[in-house]
Amino acid sequence: MSELTVTTWPEFLEGASLFDNAVRLRFFLWTMRRHASPRARLLEVGFGSGTTAVLLGDLGYHVTACDIEPELISRVSAKYSDWIRTGRLCVEQADMFEMPWGDKSFDVVYHQGVFEHFPDEQIVAALREQGRVARLIVFDVPNHRYGSHPFGNERLLPIRHWRRLIEEAGLESVDERGRDFHAWLYWLPHALFSHFALDRIPWFVRHFAASSIFVCRGKT
Repeated sequence: MSELTVTTWPEFLEGASLFDNAVRLRFFLWTMRRHASPRARLLEVGFGSGTTAVLLGDLGYHVTACDIEPELISRVSAKYSDWIRTGRLCVEQADMFEMPWGDKSFDVVYHQGVFEHFPDEQIVAALREQGRVARLIVFDVPNHRYGSHPFGNERLLPIRHWRRLIEEAGLESVDERGRDFHAWLYWLPHALFSHFALDRIPWFVRHFAASSIFVCRGKT
């Protein structure tokens, strides 16, 4: 489905698969595993297709996934009903600006492809609310290198701008990674796009990735 015919999130996310997201988001998933131990309590804000929550649930985490869009909630609840019945996944409707959970109810709150659709003041407000309900925040956004607008309204902000928003929310960055590279970079050795690169040469991932992954927490 092309950009011109997509008008809603359910349409945009139609056909998303576990396989495609496991490949596309491997650096994000690896980053989550670096900062969240097995069986940690995770909250995904804006779960979209639900595939990221399922992938993390399969890795042993306790995942609660929330979204504000009723159609997405119904779709994910039906598609992954077995996961919900066995307790590996909980799906709820919630507004990320006013979440129903108590302080520090989760170890990590995370999301991918959410913040770039909001203005600065709402991003700061959402970060503050996420910092209230979880000890750690991990989020993934396209940066100024991304070069396209899959849903048409993404704000492709410089990395320094995201750092400033984290600071304005009263949080501190504890790690910064990245994922997704321009095609010409794949002429370089395969090791640069592996788990090895994430662990041993993070500067490559940070300086060449078209999407940025930020890990932050409340200031101590």
